Amino acid sequence: MDDPRYDFDRKIGLTLKRDEAIVLLWYLTRELWGGERLTATCEHPAEPHALEALLQELVPKLTDTGEPAHADAIHVTAQEHLLKRFT
Repeated sequence: MDDPRYDFDRKIGLTLKRDEAIVLLWYLTRELWGGERLTATCEHPAEPHALEALLQELVPKLTDTGEPAHADAIHVTAQEHLLKRFT
């Protein structure tokens, strides 16, 4: 099919601020790798795979946040920084 709307192999880019990406990384990691709560909300078997793909895009970009000595502090600081923009 030549219709570009059906070109599902085409890559798209998303732009997130670093605090958003860190909070999303921790959320998706917790929900996808640590339990079934998020996947229990999925309506189609493809949805967990799409979320996993998103998580896999975040992981290599944020490897510097996973150092055990600082990971929790970075996550908490990112949460607070993100929340300040919306409160």
